[in-house]
Amino acid sequence: MMLRSLWRSPVYSFSYYSNLDLSCPYPSFQARDLTTTHTMHYITKPPCDPKIMTFGAFHTDHLLEIDWSEKMGWSRPQIVPFKSFSIHPFSACLHYAIECFEGAKAYKGANNSIRTFRLNCNMYRMKQSAKRLSLPDFDGTELQRCIEQLLKVDRDWIPDRPGFSCYIRPTLMATEEALGVRASSRAKLFVALCPVGPYFPSGLKPVRVFCNTSTIRSAPGGVGGFKVAGNYAPTVLPLKEVQKIGFHQNLWMLPDGLVQEMGVCNLFFFWKNKEGERELVTPILDGTILPGILRDSILELTRGMGKFKVTEKKLYIQEVVEAIEAGRMIEMFGSGTAVSIQPIEAIGFNDKIYEVQYDPKLNAGELSHELFDILTNIQTGGGEHKWVRQI
Repeated sequence: MMLRSLWRSPVYSFSYYSNLDLSCPYPSFQARDLTTTHTMHYITKPPCDPKIMTFGAFHTDHLLEIDWSEKMGWSRPQIVPFKSFSIHPFSACLHYAIECFEGAKAYKGANNSIRTFRLNCNMYRMKQSAKRLSLPDFDGTELQRCIEQLLKVDRDWIPDRPGFSCYIRPTLMATEEALGVRASSRAKLFVALCPVGPYFPSGLKPVRVFCNTSTIRSAPGGVGGFKVAGNYAPTVLPLKEVQKIGFHQNLWMLPDGLVQEMGVCNLFFFWKNKEGERELVTPILDGTILPGILRDSILELTRGMGKFKVTEKKLYIQEVVEAIEAGRMIEMFGSGTAVSIQPIEAIGFNDKIYEVQYDPKLNAGELSHELFDILTNIQTGGGEHKWVRQI
C-alpha cells in the first residue's frame, strides 16, 4: 500500500509551480565550477528568415555537458564546442526511453541583454521528471546558472528580431552500458540551444483538431504529467493519420471522453456556462496532463483580469460539443512553449465537424489574441516582470 500511494498522481487545483523547491538532498554540480572551452570553428549563422530559421533546424556554437555516475556523482559542468556524442549501443536511453527533457526560450532584450521566461519552472519540472525515471537529482538553481552562462557565451545566436527567440533544450538521459530495465548507474545531462523564428510567420493561425477516440496519449497512473521521452514517439503515427484527412492535430481524450491535451499543447475553452457566466475552463492537472508553464501563466493572468470565471476541472468532450451546438462556445485555443497561443477553428468528433468561433481579422478569438499580445510583451518587451530574468 505504501508503494502504491507513493506514485499516485496528485490532482492540482492550484499552481503546480507555487512552491519551487529547486534544492537537491544529494551533492550536486555547482555553477562556480563551470569551465568553458570556446570553439575554434564558428558556425555561419542563418539569416533571420522564418522560412529558413525553422524550429530545431540550427544549433549554436556550444553546448553544456555534465556527466553523472553512481560511484563518482556529478562531474564538473562544462561548456564545450557543439559536438555529437558517442553512445554505447546498450545505453539505457536507446532501449528503454530513460530520458527526460525540457523546452524553454530566451529572448534578446534592450542593450543586448538576454531575457529568460520562467526558466526556474522548467528546472522544477525537469527535476520531477528525473525523479520519476530514477535519474539523478540535481540542484535546479545551479543548472539554471549554468544555462545562463551558456546563453552568454552564445548570445550572438539569439535573434534580435520580433517573433524570433533562442530555444533551450535541457536533456537528461541514462547512459549505463548494459541491457536491463533498472535504474541507470550512469547518466548525461546536456543543454543545447537553437535559434528559432516565429511559429506562425504571418501571425496567429487557427487549426482544425481531430478528437481521437481510438488512441490515448496517457492514462491515469502513467507518466503523462512528466516531460519524458516515451510520451512523444507514440503520438507520431496518430498525427500522420489525422493530417491525411485534413486535420492539423489530435485532441487527446480518455475512452470516456475526458479531455486532456491537443497535440503537445494544453487546452483552454472560453464559453458561457449553463448558468450564463463567461468562463475560461482548462482540464485539471490529474497526472495525465503535462503541467505547462504557459498554461500556468495564462491561468494567473486571466484570474488577475477579473473579467470572467476561471476554472480548472474535469471536462468531457460531450460538454464541449454541447456548448458549440448551443452557441455557448466563445473560443478554443491551446498553449505551449513552441507555439505560445494556438487558436482552434474546428474540431472533428464522431464523423462530424464542429466549427468554433474566432475573429477572421485576428485569426484568433479576442481573448486568445489578447493573451498572445500580453505574453509576447512580457517575454520580449523592455520592462521588468516577475517571470522574466534579465542576464
